[in-house]
Amino acid sequence: MSEASATKEPARSILLATDLSPRCDRALDRAVLLSQSWQAKLVILHVLEKLRDADFDPSVPSWRRPPDPVSVAAKQLLADIGPLAKMADIVIDEGDPAEAIVRTAEKKGCDLIITGVARDEPFGRLFLGTTVDRLLRSSHTPILIVKKRGQRAYGRIAAAIDFSDSSRHALEAAIRCFPDQALMIFHAYEIPMSGLAHDSAAYRRQCQQAVERDYKAFLTTMTCGETIRRRARSFIELGTPDEVLRRGVRDMDIDLVVLGTEGRGALSEMLIASVGKHLMAELPCDVLMIREPPAAPTAA
Repeated sequence: MSEASATKEPARSILLATDLSPRCDRALDRAVLLSQSWQAKLVILHVLEKLRDADFDPSVPSWRRPPDPVSVAAKQLLADIGPLAKMADIVIDEGDPAEAIVRTAEKKGCDLIITGVARDEPFGRLFLGTTVDRLLRSSHTPILIVKKRGQRAYGRIAAAIDFSDSSRHALEAAIRCFPDQALMIFHAYEIPMSGLAHDSAAYRRQCQQAVERDYKAFLTTMTCGETIRRRARSFIELGTPDEVLRRGVRDMDIDLVVLGTEGRGALSEMLIASVGKHLMAELPCDVLMIREPPAAPTAA
């Protein structure tokens, strides 16, 4: 979402990036559901590897040339999306996948990027390794990574927070984009030097109470703090962010996890370092990554 829409309204334009694999059908289904729910424009993008000039040697007779990759991809895409072809804006691009996604999202004014997963990595071979990380670092457009089959609207949504500006921004976006869904808020904390405390049980209680006070103070800084207190269930638990989040997703049957990036807390550091390799593999549900907008320039 743009900086304005990410905190004020759902996406007005959605970009679905697909490699035409069967697993991307799940992302397509989810993109259609969100597009209909939000009445948003849908853009469907397929990225080809850099085409070799030799493949289009004009001296070679047309009947001996290999099929035009762009035409092949467009034909398959049209076949896959069927009636959606009349509703969606279809784009075939080539080159580096991350760069093409960012370029298309900016050109088309998209507020949300949706991807699928294949071979446990987004977009299969073209997208192995660092594509999601590169997207997070190079684009301020939120990224929805779809893992579950999109047969219905999201029911249970979880937001993981670390009291940073980034997690505040993501939580506010979750509230506004999904106003009717059940919301669970998770915060993980660790106890410093717990082994040195004389009464470890009392020390743990004090730490828990201190974190709960920090959470209440965090809510007072939010424009929708009262809505969160009224709507959300909060879970403040001892452990690492990834442990607490995995356990919560499993026990609460969560459909979507909303995460903010670029904060200074432990959660944000963990996300930037491992979103494509660790967290993505561990969480069984969809994940919406919302990057904190850049700070406004200060007046001279």
